Amino acid sequence: MSTSGPTALRLDHVDGLRAVAALIVYINHAYAQVASGDTVALASPYSLARITMVAGHLSVTVFIVLSGFCLALPVIANAGALRGGLKQFLTRRARRILPPYFAALALCLILIATIIGKPTGSLWDVPIDVRWYTIIAHVLLLQDLFGTGGINYVFWSIAVEWQIYFLFPALVWGWRRFGAGTVVLATLLLGYAVRIGFDGTRIARVHPQYLGMFALGMLAAHVVSSKEGSMPKLKARVPWGAVAAAMFCLVTALATAWGTGLAEQRFYLLDLPVGLMTTALLVTASRAGGGLLKRILTARPLVFIGTFSFSLYLVHAPVLQLLWQYALVPLGVSREQMLVLLLSVGFVIVLGAAYLFFLGAEAPLLRAAQRARARAPSPVGPA
Repeated sequence: MSTSGPTALRLDHVDGLRAVAALIVYINHAYAQVASGDTVALASPYSLARITMVAGHLSVTVFIVLSGFCLALPVIANAGALRGGLKQFLTRRARRILPPYFAALALCLILIATIIGKPTGSLWDVPIDVRWYTIIAHVLLLQDLFGTGGINYVFWSIAVEWQIYFLFPALVWGWRRFGAGTVVLATLLLGYAVRIGFDGTRIARVHPQYLGMFALGMLAAHVVSSKEGSMPKLKARVPWGAVAAAMFCLVTALATAWGTGLAEQRFYLLDLPVGLMTTALLVTASRAGGGLLKRILTARPLVFIGTFSFSLYLVHAPVLQLLWQYALVPLGVSREQMLVLLLSVGFVIVLGAAYLFFLGAEAPLLRAAQRARARAPSPVGPA
């Protein structure tokens, strides 16, 4: 999801946190793949399959916060302005996001048309219901509104993030004009007002509350990097580690009290404490030293996975179906054994497939962006 390329501002712990979120999403879908058709497991409000569904959705919230964080860092380094203006910003985002996304879209359509396009009673039965309007919606990145779940059940969030990019310049302008507090509060209130006001409609599928989560990521970037206003005091005086722990406990308590059924219906309410938790984690891990949290998030395996987590997010679903349909089902193993295999050998295979996709669809873009940055004049303003 969050797909910033390597820059001087890139932080290893951000890649580590991105990897953790991607791994939780994978575990969620591995459980869901195995639990497909298991009415007992899916009916229980505290089954592992249902719990991972909640965790998987909330990991997307983490991605949205990370996106706001990563996109705000260059703005801070450029004295609070978009480098190159609105047109160049949208061009850079399009060059970074769209080629891997369209490559994954084409791959899924080819696989559906050939080897994983028939109903199997699995989680993949939703993506294979491809209509003409589903394809058009995905090409226009409107699949959060139309054809949601078609072609690949994770693509809805790519559309949501893409749409937020068009609002990012307005957030940058508002930040300079009105200040951080006003922008963060306004985006949270507006996002939740739209989400609640349009509950049960297609508008709710856009997850408008994510605009506030994105702004929280921008706030984390300013607390970490900006030397202006109250940001240095916020960084030094707020007990960010305690905030992160408190928000984690709140989410856990609410999800436990509600059960997974209600938690799934109230995802938008859980998004706020998860957004605050992610904001606090980013600030905590960005401090000098960083403590245990930073050491965990900067572990080499996590940082490595984080570098291609966007590719992992894009292609893990069809690879899961391929493994399930052509390896696990023919073996005739139990659901428990299927899960163990998907979380061990299967995970290694999925990582390998995602990395190969990354080398073909993402790495060339990152190298080109790196060369462009090397040729560009250095930004002015606080680093």
